[in-house]
Amino acid sequence: MVPHHILISKLERCGFDGWTTRWIRNWLKGCSQRVVINGFMSRWRLVTSGVPQGSVLGPVLFNVFINDISDGIECTLSKFADDTKPSGVVDMEEGRDAIQRDLDRLERWARVNLMRFNMAKCKVLHLGRRNPRHLYRLEGAVLENSSAEKDLGVLMDDKLNTSQQCAPAAWKPNGILGSIMRGVMSRDRVIVPLYSALVRPHLEYYVQVWSPQYRKDRAVGEGPEEGHKDDQGAGAPPLQGQAEGAGLVQPGEEKAAR
Repeated sequence: MVPHHILISKLERCGFDGWTTRWIRNWLKGCSQRVVINGFMSRWRLVTSGVPQGSVLGPVLFNVFINDISDGIECTLSKFADDTKPSGVVDMEEGRDAIQRDLDRLERWARVNLMRFNMAKCKVLHLGRRNPRHLYRLEGAVLENSSAEKDLGVLMDDKLNTSQQCAPAAWKPNGILGSIMRGVMSRDRVIVPLYSALVRPHLEYYVQVWSPQYRKDRAVGEGPEEGHKDDQGAGAPPLQGQAEGAGLVQPGEEKAAR
């Protein structure tokens, strides 16, 4: 949660004028909340951290709040919303020490800004065939090694192989297309917009990153998936065949999209 008093001081340091800072302070203050469990209610308490959910200003203010998290960082630091990923080349012990120093800086930043990292989600992904797989610490605990991690919805393993991403990427649109085919009676005007809005985005999302490299991965999207059943209990028809059978794409178009 973002403490309001620290956020306001960062807005002032970023050069926001007094009127804008006061407007944001007035927008944040005065909110109260309480908890209700099984009909029992707690007392009202003032909200001194966080921003209203679903607001337009919320993500902007959070970006302002974490803007200085990269100050003094030696390695590459990638930030997207509340995901922070330090990365670096470790071919000598100096590289390992640099990453550990950056983790210590991140820990100090969190302590100063009254925040904490979710240690259950903090893991190390080692890349490279002869990676020494050093151990790293954060908040006094050794970080767990991971063989694969999901980044912006794309699952990638420690060999930069996206095979684990291909099956889920095919299952979901296959199921959606099957539901459309079963649930839509008149397909003349409705099914094409439904396919374009609900199915195709799943096939094209970050396809430049996880596009199947192996024949077995390409077959996942073109053949029936094991264990996927329709309402009659039979195996679901291939995603490619369903799309072509409905007249949504020309043969080979989806293969090119993937």
